[in-house]
Amino acid sequence: MINIDEIKNRIKTIAENYKDEPTGGYISGDGPIPADILFVGEAPGKTEVEEGKPFVGMAGKTFEGYLKTIGLTRDIVRITNTCFFRPITIKEGKNGRTSVSNRPPKQSEVNLFKEVLDDEIALVNPKIIVTLGNVPLKRLTEFISIGECHGELYFNEKLGKHIFPMYHPSSLTYNRSEDFHEAYEEDWIKLKEALKSLE
Repeated sequence: MINIDEIKNRIKTIAENYKDEPTGGYISGDGPIPADILFVGEAPGKTEVEEGKPFVGMAGKTFEGYLKTIGLTRDIVRITNTCFFRPITIKEGKNGRTSVSNRPPKQSEVNLFKEVLDDEIALVNPKIIVTLGNVPLKRLTEFISIGECHGELYFNEKLGKHIFPMYHPSSLTYNRSEDFHEAYEEDWIKLKEALKSLE
């Protein structure tokens, strides 16, 4: 059986040998193995790479707050990514200053880590996988958009796992509508119910 150190080494090798696009460092997953719940994000950002952990920036604080609302804490869940390096765009401004910003991972970049994520899922052996945002959703289900399936439990035959799609916590920053925030909160309540149903 594969172990977590092998997975970390494979992430390191893939990230350090990738030369097609600029990237800004890499991380591996965080949390206990095995774990009942595995949250799968998109890719790390600047803060995540600096701290070496997923979901530690602003979205991470939002995420931890919602975890608490359903009686969970970060130390009992596993959090990982679909793409393990930070995809970036480097732009030079008119004043000669260089700016670095995050970008969504390309399909080819997600594919680089396909087996790594599958092996981590097998190792963690969760009762439920929660996808956060469109990137992990497309990687682990047949759905195209989070809008059509969030807050519902699905079964992935190939992985033999239950998948629960959710919006990415950062979407709360971009979408300030009351209806959206209510729907997001409702999804967490539905997640709590889904977990109970799988006990």
